[in-house]
Order: sequence, then C-alpha cells, then structure tokens
Amino acid sequence: MAGAFTPYVTIDDRDLKRKLGSLAKKASGLAPVLKNIGEYKRDATKELFDEQQDPQGVKWAALSERYKKKKKGPKILTESHRLRESIAYAVRNGNLKIGTNVVYAAVHQFGLDKAVAISAHQRKGKAHIPKSMNFPSWAQVRAKSIGAHTRNPKIPARPYLGWNSDDQTRIQEIVADFLEMDK
Repeated sequence: MAGAFTPYVTIDDRDLKRKLGSLAKKASGLAPVLKNIGEYKRDATKELFDEQQDPQGVKWAALSERYKKKKKGPKILTESHRLRESIAYAVRNGNLKIGTNVVYAAVHQFGLDKAVAISAHQRKGKAHIPKSMNFPSWAQVRAKSIGAHTRNPKIPARPYLGWNSDDQTRIQEIVADFLEMDK
C-alpha cells in the first residue's frame, strides 16, 4: 500500500480547561449567589402580603366579621406591617435561611386550633438600627396570649413562606447568571 495516510485530529482544550476552572472556582464560593436568591425570595415573600395569597397563589382565608370590625385596615396580616417587614434571610456556612423572628409568625403560617400563651422571655438577635451595628443584642419579649380573647380561638393558616414553580425558575436563572462562563 503506497502512500498510506493516517488521519488524526488535534484538539486544543486550553480554552475549555480555562472555562471549567473558572466554573469550579465560582462553584466553590456560593455565598454571592445565595445572597441573590435570599434577596429575591425576601422580596417575593413580601409581595405575597400585598397580594394576600400563599406561595401557590391561593388567596388567604378571609378575616372573621368580628375581627374586621375592630381592625384598622382591610388587608390581612398587614395591621402594623411588622410581620411583612420582618422577613429576612441569612447566608452562613454555605446555607441560606429565610424567615422571621416575630413571635406570632408561626400562628399565621400554620394556623391555630386553640389558645396559646407565650411567656415573657429574652431573645438574642441582630441589631438592625443602625445598620452598622452588626452584632447580637438581647431583646425583652413580653408575655402574650394568642387566641385567648375569643370564644373560638381558631385562626386559619395563611402561609406566606414557601416555594413555587416561579421561584424555581427565577432561582435557576439567578444560578445560571452567577455561573455563566466567560465568553
């Protein structure tokens, strides 16, 4: 066989290795993307208060007629805006936590079938005013009774924390933007 030819291909993978290295470096420090997700979810949760619905789009249970009469405004869970404005997130050790430290928050998230008494106690938390004070502080919490002032202390669940398909899509976009490889 005269003039035999052996075909071969040379692949220059330097660019691919550089991009994979960049991606690995980004993936090893996820705090910035978790912060972006936390900010998104905090804002999305606050919107649920404005829309008066749970994360799945189901309207919250209506207020009782008795409570409507003494309430200052027509919106649900927005008398003082304390619960809405307490929604916060924290990124620590590669984890993202979203929630609130308001004592009565769980009652509204999960509902209440009977009266609950909360004894006075101290709580450690982050000081928020001024913002430069980024250290733990102690707060005195007064005793409180939830649902004891009515004959029927049942409070329906009005979930405000949770995830839905829109959240999943937006979080995937946030992660994709964060991991986007250099062009």
